[in-house]
Amino acid sequence: MRTYNGAPAHTDTIAAGTELWRIHRTDSPFPPNSFNSTAIAPLEDALTINTRTTRILRQGRFDPVHDNRVCPGGSLLGGYLYVGLSVGAVVAEGILRGTEIPKTGMLSHTALAEVSLTRTALAEVSLTRMFAGEDITVAVLDTQAGLAAINQDGSLTGCTWRDYRDSRITCTNILIDTPTASGVRYRCRHGQDERAVMLVERGTPPEIRIEATGDFADRDGHGTGSSTPSATTSGSS
Repeated sequence: MRTYNGAPAHTDTIAAGTELWRIHRTDSPFPPNSFNSTAIAPLEDALTINTRTTRILRQGRFDPVHDNRVCPGGSLLGGYLYVGLSVGAVVAEGILRGTEIPKTGMLSHTALAEVSLTRTALAEVSLTRMFAGEDITVAVLDTQAGLAAINQDGSLTGCTWRDYRDSRITCTNILIDTPTASGVRYRCRHGQDERAVMLVERGTPPEIRIEATGDFADRDGHGTGSSTPSATTSGSS
């Protein structure tokens, strides 16, 4: 991963009304639009981990670093929320990233993804459709020009969990040096045609409204039967 050059990132706007998606555990006590501000993972170096003896660390690619000794000002970013700009994005990042795809167990023919999944991977999982309640400015990490401007390349968004320490530090510093940005937009590692966004609070979190939540798995038990969840839950942040 390249060294961040300290320049402000290119920015773009997620317009009010844009659909945002999440896949999450059905039994989670937290609303799908809630920002994680109290359980941010400590910064860990995974390069030396022996996976035969040590559990893989649970830190996300761009989780903000609140250790001000490492990223001065990082704690001011507050909590974070990962969302997809499409159903395909949350399938890629929420399911495919940790699932061995078998020969059997077909996902439906809908636009979610043309792959196979086991029923186990879909159990107790919900899909929530939300939308941006306001215009949201984000740093652009999904274009060549945007990455080049901050001396980055595809390794920032495409590295494995072993390099998440570096990707977290880099992203935190990018947001610190791009004060108008309330998050970053990036290409999904597990679905290169899809885009996801990591949003931060910065004191006042962007308004994300819940429109509908439904079971991700199809009633027939073979996969997803529709890309549109039923309106079983609604509300706003």
